[in-house]
Amino acid sequence: MTEDSLVTKNRAPVRWKEIEIPVRGCKISLDKIKTIYRELSDINRSFGEKMIANLDRDTNMSDDEWENHKSWLLDDAFCLTISINGQKDQQLYAETVDIFDDPYLPFPLETIFFTNVNSYRRHASGELPTNQVSVYLDFGKPDIVDPKAVVSAATPNAGHVAVKAEDIAFYNAIQKSVEQSLTSHRTWYSPIHRNLSYDLGLLLVILPAAFYFSAYFMDQIIPADSNHMIYRWPLFMYFVFLSFIVYRMFTSYLKWAFPVNVLVENKDKAHFHRLFLGGIITWLFYQFANTVYHLIVG
Repeated sequence: MTEDSLVTKNRAPVRWKEIEIPVRGCKISLDKIKTIYRELSDINRSFGEKMIANLDRDTNMSDDEWENHKSWLLDDAFCLTISINGQKDQQLYAETVDIFDDPYLPFPLETIFFTNVNSYRRHASGELPTNQVSVYLDFGKPDIVDPKAVVSAATPNAGHVAVKAEDIAFYNAIQKSVEQSLTSHRTWYSPIHRNLSYDLGLLLVILPAAFYFSAYFMDQIIPADSNHMIYRWPLFMYFVFLSFIVYRMFTSYLKWAFPVNVLVENKDKAHFHRLFLGGIITWLFYQFANTVYHLIVG
């Protein structure tokens, strides 16, 4: 049997379903990743068993040789290949789930990618399988301060699961497995990475707080009866503008300390930063609530 064993001979029109499922705001352990890998491997192997059962028999092989070849082809062409990148540019490649137990995994891990495409193509002269699945897990962090970032947009993260399948059973099984074993494990703070989260924080918290504190410090520095009262409103505007700059830097810091996706085994060392940010946020909400209370009660 040659490397074109699985080349498609039927060129009739085909239909398929295709979806890309974002993997964002998830807290995942290697055990969970091994679980989803095994589940997708079993689904892909079932697809392979059906395909190999319909192969034309090689008449140059004995019955035992043919059965052994089909078994080898199932293992070699219908496995999920794995690529792992560390945050310091280390790379690993494997084709079994055992890689996740390797004591030399390059922690902290940046990305994990597995797919059924690579193993299939080496037995199909480069053709793609009719049922495809690829999982890309991104555990990277944004820059702690990024002046070029579009703060109103969702925090960049490439994590996703891509499925393209002619077999509806394959498509549904993959989607169900991903939703149950992967994307259901959410972090409590995931809303800060969504679209418009920056704008909501600006309108609901920062603007009222900026106006309040700017007016307060304006009165402290330049009282209304001061000889320099002409500078009161420029000073007020300066404080408001400064508040916006600090908020933008604070948002970048927040998204760095609380990344989009978390791999438990990476053992992120940003705990102090999270406590510090938690204290600041608690204080801001207290001041905001106190201001609203006094405005209402008088």
